[in-house]
Amino acid sequence: MNVDHLVKMANEIAAFFAGASPPEQAPRDIATHLKRYWEPRMRQAMLSHFARGGAGLTDPARSAVAILAAEAGGASRGGGPGAAGAPGGADTSSASVAAGGPADPAARPGA
Repeated sequence: MNVDHLVKMANEIAAFFAGASPPEQAPRDIATHLKRYWEPRMRQAMLSHFARGGAGLTDPARSAVAILAAEAGGASRGGGPGAAGAPGGADTSSASVAAGGPADPAARPGA
């Protein structure tokens, strides 16, 4: 699967929703579109690309793919070493907070 083509499509979808949705809602709308209309192999290729840094993705597209990665278990978060979700990085992403915080129950207060 040509990841450059997927990046181009994701950026075009993001550009549409950036103009059609409120800024705080656009990433969720983009992610919903990718879930509904992209076949699983396309989404998986994009998540793999995102895990390697997501080169070429615009900010709205990157935010949407981050939502997909968080929903897929967070195993595919991009951003490189030390970034949220990467080994050695602190996960302070809104996706983590929305999901109830760290997956390790011992890391939660009162657990």
